[in-house]
Amino acid sequence: MNLPRGKQSGINYGQKKQQGQSDIEQLIDIQRYLITRYKLKVKIEWYVIFDNETETIKMITEHVTKEDLGVIQEGKYKQTSFAKNPDLMWIDKYGMWIIEVDGAVHDRKVKKTNERNELYLRNHIKLIVINIAEMNELNINIYNYIDKQIESKL
Repeated sequence: MNLPRGKQSGINYGQKKQQGQSDIEQLIDIQRYLITRYKLKVKIEWYVIFDNETETIKMITEHVTKEDLGVIQEGKYKQTSFAKNPDLMWIDKYGMWIIEVDGAVHDRKVKKTNERNELYLRNHIKLIVINIAEMNELNINIYNYIDKQIESKL
């Protein structure tokens, strides 16, 4: 993983790492919907830090630094953790929720996308994946889809 320089917000890093059109407007629209409909405190592109060995959650943060992901041992930096940068997330009485809005890049990087999804599910995170191409092709309203996914996971 390439580490961001200094402290960098999830939004800045998330938009910087992707190529092509920014999805920030769409994420903000979904965030507003969730806040209005469910009264949630939804975070956009925060970081979830996982332990390298156990792949369990260590912390959730808006910014990540090199120190958050490793330690200095015998004068050398050793990475002990890794970060994921989900599109949207919140925690409520049912646990942690993550929404990933997947575009065309996820159709080409299926293995990495599946590994990401499995990591979240192993950590008992309620995951909602929105595949934009699929939603458009099937003429599915994203907000209705989100509602149905939330309902099915309660």
